[in-house]
Amino acid sequence: MCFPEESYDYDAMCKNSIFIGAYDGDICIGLAIMQHAFFEYMYDLKVNEEYRRRGIAKRLLDKAEEIALAEKYIGIYTQGQDNNLGACLFYIQSGFCIGGFDSNNQGTKQEGKADIIFYRDC
Repeated sequence: MCFPEESYDYDAMCKNSIFIGAYDGDICIGLAIMQHAFFEYMYDLKVNEEYRRRGIAKRLLDKAEEIALAEKYIGIYTQGQDNNLGACLFYIQSGFCIGGFDSNNQGTKQEGKADIIFYRDC
């Protein structure tokens, strides 16, 4: 599966986001982006394909949960696409539950795909 390139406006996002990076030397191999929201959950996660299955995502999740608690949030959330079984299973195995299904395709650039929304309380 190939995801489209994502272009983040980090300067704009810094106003309401917390970034957690995982590095191998100078190379960013994982990134959790936590955006403050009106509801009391926050989160997004990416890990370089070459570094998956090494516990990096779990460590990013643990740090995200620590920050969410410090920020007085009740949990963290993310979304996975309906065709990305590996990610969906990872979230379920990491204590997330499915909280929604978005077939309107507003959250992803993958045409024809739906988003599954996952929540995990802290």
